[in-house]
Amino acid sequence: MELSIIKGPKLVAALDIGSTYSGYAWQERAEFEVNRSEIHFNTNWGAGALQLHKTTTCILIECQKNEEGAIDQTQENLGVSLGGINLNINDEVKTKIGHEAERVYGGLARKKQDPHELSGQYYFFKRFKLLLYNEGFHREQLVEDQIGQQLPLFDVMTLFIKALKDHCLKKLKTNGVNVELNKTLFVVTVPAIWSDEAKKFMRDAAVEAGIGKRNVLLALEPEAAAVYCLHLPEGQRREMNDLGMKGQKFLVADLGGGTADLSAVEVEETGLLKEICPPLGDPVGGQKINEAFLQVCHDNFEGDGWKETFSKATPVEMLKMEADFERKKLTIGSEDPEGQMIEVEVPAPVRNKLEDKTIRLKENNYLSFEDNELMFNSALVRDNLFRETCKVVYTTIGKVLNREEAQGLKTVVLVGGFAESPIVIENIRQMIANDFSEIKVVVPSSPFKAVLKGAVLFGQDPMIFRSRISRATFGIKISKIFDPKVHNDSKKFKHKETGKDWCEKIFDVHVRKGQSVVLDSKQPVKMYVPVYKNQRQLGLPIYSSSSLNPKYTDDNDCYQIGNITVDLPDPTGDTDREVKVTMIYGGTELSVIATDKTSGKEYNAEMNFNHL
Repeated sequence: MELSIIKGPKLVAALDIGSTYSGYAWQERAEFEVNRSEIHFNTNWGAGALQLHKTTTCILIECQKNEEGAIDQTQENLGVSLGGINLNINDEVKTKIGHEAERVYGGLARKKQDPHELSGQYYFFKRFKLLLYNEGFHREQLVEDQIGQQLPLFDVMTLFIKALKDHCLKKLKTNGVNVELNKTLFVVTVPAIWSDEAKKFMRDAAVEAGIGKRNVLLALEPEAAAVYCLHLPEGQRREMNDLGMKGQKFLVADLGGGTADLSAVEVEETGLLKEICPPLGDPVGGQKINEAFLQVCHDNFEGDGWKETFSKATPVEMLKMEADFERKKLTIGSEDPEGQMIEVEVPAPVRNKLEDKTIRLKENNYLSFEDNELMFNSALVRDNLFRETCKVVYTTIGKVLNREEAQGLKTVVLVGGFAESPIVIENIRQMIANDFSEIKVVVPSSPFKAVLKGAVLFGQDPMIFRSRISRATFGIKISKIFDPKVHNDSKKFKHKETGKDWCEKIFDVHVRKGQSVVLDSKQPVKMYVPVYKNQRQLGLPIYSSSSLNPKYTDDNDCYQIGNITVDLPDPTGDTDREVKVTMIYGGTELSVIATDKTSGKEYNAEMNFNHL
């Protein structure tokens, strides 16, 4: 729970795990106190990789085999379980991430006539984070690699976080930073629109990856970007519509590879941030452009013969084709009167068949084959691919801007890798101007770094958000004396000692959905007493509900997320022994505290979001 994280860490390291790109940044506490903008990034991701502050979100997992060719299961200290095979993540599994993983996997695949010859020993995963956006996501979710092999998503994410963390620690050591792990806070970024289940999944994966429970803090991506905006130089903020002035409301739209993730905030007189409405978003981002690009490739071939040709391309060749397009799409301008062409490398089987005319492209002005490359007219990308995606992003932004709580909001800030594109900026700016002429769209100088920088600053001061809107209704399951005017007959039971009618499974609300909750501040205390005399324990099941006014804990939208068991030693023979219960929000998570009034002993709940 966030209330128990280490306070005043000597070092903050942020791990930003994106759908398409991932990276890390760090800052020592002494640097933060002198110059908050002094944040460090890694730009060395191995041979041949671009010198950027992020690398691609992919992982190559190598499972060691014994002499008989079977996976080695001899270790007693078992870690993760890959595909039902118990393995020690430190000894028996080797990993590479990012560009290095792509390079090594490409080399392995080129040595084999059939990539499936790598099965059982090598697993290559990409875009696995996108599974956590699905409504049907569950803890036992499997994920397929490039050749269809399946492993548990939790194991893949754990190994990726571990590899990124280890890369970070190695870099810090190289830079001469003295890392004391017990005084280091790791901030893991997550989309604000994710479910509590998905957020807990990431926290648990980080702990499984070797980060102590007290050393993990989750940062909501658009909120981290908002924190980054507050710490921009005054001159830059002035140019961005006086961004961050006290009393001002602004909306941050984090446009990444997988989602548009939005957070609307208000700057209070104290300079702290107040969330003004729940986060909103859609699974739409730069990856949608890539998917549409591949679909356009398919749609522009004649007949059906091209399908077999594409099927013969190796997963590595398809990855290279998409990566080539990924790099070039963000450089296309918003206007291109000369019809600039974009060259994209194609897989060898496709190239060969195009050369000998076995497969042909349809006659049009968008797509052609020249000099062994597919040539795209940039107008196709600009007008057909980008515009449709931008419309979905704008629709989501409009939902926030039309809310009553957003009245007076004057600025929309675009951040994230997708906000690097001039086409995206121009489209969103024009769409907002058409319907909200008083609102200005601004982009910081480094939109791609906004979340990562903000996550570091959030780790230095997690309480910079003074208040947040509760995503759900939270409460305790209790029993009360039955009231026929209020309670349902189906919930009635006979008290074993008094014979009176009681009502069970009542949802006693502590925090209501949509309520603005001041962080690090206890909610009103409620008192509970045992139902029976001589009761030595009092169970306090904690429930959440998506409903504003849940009545019973067995309603369809209610789920148990935790439990507190309070010991009641030396029962006095009555039911007047009171237990105080309060709820309190930390940075992004809820804690529940119960205190036995007689002994003064305090109990904390461990939240479990596993009901999907």
